[in-house]
Amino acid sequence: MLVEKDGITIRLMEDSLENYQLMAKWLTDERVLEFYEGRDNPFDLERAIATYQPMVIGNDPVKPCLIYYENIKIGYLQYYLLDDLPETDKQQYCLEKTDHVYALDLFIGEPDYWHRGIGTKILTMVVNYIFEVLLASKIVIDPHIDNSRAIRCYEKAGFVKVKVLPAHELHEGKYSDCWLMAIEGNKSLH
Repeated sequence: MLVEKDGITIRLMEDSLENYQLMAKWLTDERVLEFYEGRDNPFDLERAIATYQPMVIGNDPVKPCLIYYENIKIGYLQYYLLDDLPETDKQQYCLEKTDHVYALDLFIGEPDYWHRGIGTKILTMVVNYIFEVLLASKIVIDPHIDNSRAIRCYEKAGFVKVKVLPAHELHEGKYSDCWLMAIEGNKSLH
């Protein structure tokens, strides 16, 4: 287990067919794909396995996690240390320094759990964990600029908009601008 609070548990994702089937279910749901990966980019089981099997960036593995709410799997989260990215990948964040900077990606794959404040609680838990246990100096996240729901959630969790990353991510056939949002160390929330 990674963290647990208020009925939310975040655990490292186990390498299992059941988990990959769940990822494929979420990543073929057009409601989810509208915000994560794109509706023109669904994941069948084979692609979910290829994408979400344990992977390594540099010497530090990406930490894939499943999000549970009252013991029901509702979403996916991954975090990773930017220090371990290849230099070209680090440059996409347009940061002068990446020492002890972590990046997050996440989605709630069960739309019945949207609009309930769960995303903010998840982020608060993960931010605290990354600052307090992993001793990060900063955490970044990069939502599409038109994903107002996600941006509000990130702001409630303490992230601030730093700069627009032009044409940052291919989404539904075009390169979309994203916000680089960050939260600095020593701002963990309780």
